[in-house]
Amino acid sequence: MRIYKSILLLFFILFFVNFANAAQNIKIEIPEVIYSNKNSFTLGEIAKITGGTQQTRRIFSRVEVFPDGNRLERSEVLRAINDSDASDARIELYMPQFSRIEAPDYEGNFTETEPQEQSRSPAELIKIIKSISAWNGGLEISTNNAPIPDGKLIDPASIVPGTSAATLRFQDKDGKIKSLPVRMNWTQTAMIAARNIKKGDKIRPQDLFSRPVRITRPGMYASTPDEVEGFTANRNIKQGEPVLLSSLTSSNLIKRGRRVKIVARIAGAKATIDGILLEDGRPGDWVRVRRIDNKKITLRAKIINENLVEVQVE
Repeated sequence: MRIYKSILLLFFILFFVNFANAAQNIKIEIPEVIYSNKNSFTLGEIAKITGGTQQTRRIFSRVEVFPDGNRLERSEVLRAINDSDASDARIELYMPQFSRIEAPDYEGNFTETEPQEQSRSPAELIKIIKSISAWNGGLEISTNNAPIPDGKLIDPASIVPGTSAATLRFQDKDGKIKSLPVRMNWTQTAMIAARNIKKGDKIRPQDLFSRPVRITRPGMYASTPDEVEGFTANRNIKQGEPVLLSSLTSSNLIKRGRRVKIVARIAGAKATIDGILLEDGRPGDWVRVRRIDNKKITLRAKIINENLVEVQVE
């Protein structure tokens, strides 16, 4: 799972250097043996698809291929890819000249009412999900008592914290792919209003306490006192309500030339780099910034506070 996080951080580095949309590289891996009873299937059912954006991977996962009897030809996969809506992406296809189609086999004589042994614990699955989402908050999962497969997680490559449900795909040592639908409940420590705070009030330490709250996306709530104290509420905040970062502002003008941290987030991970403001602004304003070590790279970023700006990455 550390490999997935390294790939995400490498993306951020490339983003800060280039800040440009390049042609997407997609890697598609199909095993030598495919276990299925179907007459056709999508790439998402049989292949490991990595690289590119989530939307592009989703397009390729829906591409339908048709085996010739008990074999899927490489030429058929290439044909289906070329006919897809994302055919302009750069494709790396890893598969033999043909993959064998075999009927799935199961050990034992299980009935629908007989429980199957769960070889991986929910705690292990939570650890995997938190790893690919770069999440250090709380996470609860539900699999509706379905067995958690052994093997390597091959899809998705990442999950954005706050995502309510996803289907995980695992590949075992024999190349068999099993899917597991999972529902997720994400929590983080957030700053809570200890009293009713009126619009225009300056927030003090005694106005706050902390507790875990459920989130639907990262970066919604203030999670530390430093993100709240000394700021002014730009709307009424009720007692017991988590403090949204968007409900805070500062009357202090932040001058151009100030050194700040530039942060970018994608798929639950983030990367930071030192930068300099090129324009005056207040928290919530969009301004131009540049990297400390490269005067040629300028970015558009939102001021979070006097020390932090955030670049929006689609």
